Amino acid sequence: MAAGKGLPGSRGRRWLVVLGGGVAGAALGVGLVAGGALLLYEGPRILAAVGVLLALALVALGAGLWAGGSAGESTRAQWVSAVVSFAAAGGFSHLWMERPGVQEAAFGRALGVLLFVVAPAYVVGALLAALDGRSRALAGGARDGSPVGLAALWGAAAGALAAGVVLIPHLEPARLFLGSAVLLAVLSAWEGRPGVPGLRRQDGAMQGKVAVITGVGSRGQVGYAVAEAFLAEGARLVVADLSPEVEALARELGRGGEVVGVTADLTRPEEAERTVAAARERFGRLDVLVNVAGGLSVVKPLAETTPEEWSRELDRNATTAFVMSCAAIPLLRERGGAIINFASPAGLRARAGLGAYSAAKASVVALTRALALEERPYGIRVNAIAPGMIDTEQNRQTVEDPTSVKWVTREEIARVVLFLASDTASGISGETIHVLGEGLE
Repeated sequence: MAAGKGLPGSRGRRWLVVLGGGVAGAALGVGLVAGGALLLYEGPRILAAVGVLLALALVALGAGLWAGGSAGESTRAQWVSAVVSFAAAGGFSHLWMERPGVQEAAFGRALGVLLFVVAPAYVVGALLAALDGRSRALAGGARDGSPVGLAALWGAAAGALAAGVVLIPHLEPARLFLGSAVLLAVLSAWEGRPGVPGLRRQDGAMQGKVAVITGVGSRGQVGYAVAEAFLAEGARLVVADLSPEVEALARELGRGGEVVGVTADLTRPEEAERTVAAARERFGRLDVLVNVAGGLSVVKPLAETTPEEWSRELDRNATTAFVMSCAAIPLLRERGGAIINFASPAGLRARAGLGAYSAAKASVVALTRALALEERPYGIRVNAIAPGMIDTEQNRQTVEDPTSVKWVTREEIARVVLFLASDTASGISGETIHVLGEGLE
């Protein structure tokens, strides 16, 4: 799925999510004003108390945002927590007003701070972060600002203003909390009703499946596009790369799903096994391995290629695919699954000046065929794709006239990988598929 285009029919669902952010923000604004009124009315040292309460609210909100950012593929738990939190605050605020002894007791004041300020801020923060992840996923992973955050900001301002100017002088704070709980419950039920899917299509090709994707070390590379496509179809991921940046990229991707980042040298068996172990430990299964890691680094005639350059080219392209496949096969055998390798047209028809690279990718083609035959009894399909010149910023910088090149886009490649990994391709194994885009001749 191309980033920024969104899931089919998702625009209305996304605005429903944005509306949820606005309502959650409004509930927080109402709750904090109502809670502050209860805790600070005729209280001593009111300015100092206000500062403490605001600090507690901000800390709780930040913790909630962090927790909600790693929420998986559903926001149901966050909605339930918000409803329960505001309902509990409403119930306790009734006791607070009716029984002065509760206000006077240290335990009562502590519980009041927790229920009136800290808990609402935390649960709304978690809900907003989860809704923001849902909104981004429905937009196909687009990073075009945060409409949920903006809606929450306006909602919080409107809620605080309404509570402070209109509602509190005429209604008991308990009614504000309980009314907010009811409103959150109604919107939660509306969002979850049939015909309004959540973060992903319920029939997503990768719904409930776990994939390991290597070569996710840069936002502009094909590995990142493949990871986005799998997330958009419901997968949970382990992404790996030699670059430490993979862990930050995993957190970024994880806003729309559940992603683990692993920094590893995938030419080493123990590092590959550690990567696969992350999938077992976090998700308990593995369904797909995508060996994206590789690339071209030696451009010279074979007669001028050193043994070190030859070994390096084979290691980064063929050895990584071999080592990762061997590490993943025991876990894949438990349920069956798919391995998708990255070959190249040069591996099927060698090119002058790319001898080492051609040999490495030819090894990937042979590895794919042999593994497909050997793993067929275990229900594991193994295929490869041979992409043309991929339209990345790095590749464009290597050619004098980018307009003269017939590119294949990262999104086109990601869609083919997704197809080969899905049950739709259950009859395909041992094949190397050309993905040439405009480069087909």
